[in-house]
Amino acid sequence: MKNFVKDTFIYIIDYIRTTDIFLILMSVGASILSFTLMFSLYPGQISSVRTIYVQIISSIIGIICAIFISNIDYHQITKMWKQIGISAAIFTLLTLTPLGTLRGGDGAGSADRSWVQLGFTNVQPSEFLKAAFIVTLSYHCFKVSDHINEPKTFMRLLGHALIPIAIIFLQKDFGTMIIFICIAACILFVAGINWKIISVVIAMGVVALILFLTNTLPDYLLKRLYVINHLEETKRGLGMQQYTGRITMASGKILGKGFNSDDILTKTPELYNDMIFAHIGQVLGFVGCVSVLLWLFLFCLRLLQNGKNAPDNLGYFICVGIFAIMFFQSMVNIGMVLCLTPVIGVTLPFISSGGSSVVATYILLGLALSVHNHTHKSTLF
Repeated sequence: MKNFVKDTFIYIIDYIRTTDIFLILMSVGASILSFTLMFSLYPGQISSVRTIYVQIISSIIGIICAIFISNIDYHQITKMWKQIGISAAIFTLLTLTPLGTLRGGDGAGSADRSWVQLGFTNVQPSEFLKAAFIVTLSYHCFKVSDHINEPKTFMRLLGHALIPIAIIFLQKDFGTMIIFICIAACILFVAGINWKIISVVIAMGVVALILFLTNTLPDYLLKRLYVINHLEETKRGLGMQQYTGRITMASGKILGKGFNSDDILTKTPELYNDMIFAHIGQVLGFVGCVSVLLWLFLFCLRLLQNGKNAPDNLGYFICVGIFAIMFFQSMVNIGMVLCLTPVIGVTLPFISSGGSSVVATYILLGLALSVHNHTHKSTLF
C-alpha cells in the first residue's frame, strides 16, 4: 500500500512537471466560472438544479478523459483514425434514426436533429465528431504532405472534409456546420495548400453560399438574419432573445452586479447556454467580458504555441484544429449576444451549459496536452 501511494504521488508530481499546467488551469478555471454563473441563475431561470449537476459531473468526467488522453502519444491516437472516424460518424448518424430527437421547430426554432436519446440522458454526437474530425483530417494531411497540392490528393482531402460537413447538414444544425468548415479551412491552410487552389475553393464556396442563401436557407434562418439589421423592429418577436440579451449584458456596466445580486435579469432565453456571455456582462460587467476575451486569447495563443513546438506537422495540425474550434465557436457565440451574427446554437467552450459540449471540449484539451506532453522542445509561459 505504501509503495502504491508513493508511486501515485511520484506520478502526479511528474505529470504536473511535464504537462501544460497553464492550459489545465485555464480550462478548470473556466469550468468553475461556469458553475458559479449557473448557480447565480438558480432558481431564477434554471428551474432544476439537475442542470448544474450535469455541468459539474460532465466537467469532472471531461477532466479525467483529458488526463487519460494526454498520457497517450498522439501518434498512437491518430493511427486509430479509421476506428475513431467511423465510430464518431456512425454515432452522429444515429440522430437521423428514431433515436434522434428534434430541437426547436416552432417557426423560430432550428428544428435540427442533433441529439440522441439514450434513455437516462441526451447526447449531442456532433460535439465528439469535432474531435474525431480533427484527428482524421490532421493525419490525412500529414500523410500526404509531400504531394498535397496534386489535384487527386487535394480532391481526396476535400472529400474527407465534406463527409462530416454533409452529415451535419442533414441534421440541419447549420451553426455546427460552420464550425466544421472553419476546422477544415484552418487545417488545410496550415498544411500548405497552394494559393491558387485556395482561390478556386473560395470562389466555389461563394457560389455555393449564394445558392444556399437563395434556394436552401431555412425560413427560420432567414428570419434570424433579418433580426440582425432590424433588432428594434423585432424586439417583441424573433429578436426578443438578442434584444434582451444586450440589455442584460449592458446592465452590469463596468464592474457588474455580482453573483448574489437581487437585481439579476433572467428574461433572456438560454441565458445559461447560448446567451452566457450576456450573463457574464451582467454579473461581472465590462471588466468580466474583457477578462473572458483575454482568457480566450491566451488559450488560443497557447494552443498555437504548442502546435509550433510540436516535433512534427501532425501535432501542429491537431493544435490548429483545436484552435479553430475554440476561436470560431467563441466568436460566433459572442457575436450572437452582440447581435453581429444570428442565433445558431453555438456554445461558448467550457462555460456554456451542456454535458456533451463540456466533455467533448475536455477531450480536445486532452489531445492538445498529448501534443505538448510528447514534445521535447522548450516552451515559453
